[in-house]
Amino acid sequence: MTMTLIVTSLREFFLHDVLGNLTAAVFLTVAAWSIRTIRTIHAARAARRGRNSSH
Repeated sequence: MTMTLIVTSLREFFLHDVLGNLTAAVFLTVAAWSIRTIRTIHAARAARRGRNSSH
């Protein structure tokens, strides 16, 4: 009986905590990558605009 209780609580822990942490990590990674990509695009556009206006 005790073994079943331990397995159940372990399963609950993995389902909620581990999956929750993985989801949060994936979300943060995607958000950081998106911000970096957007900044790179903006910087490239600004540089291109700067070069075009100087000619």
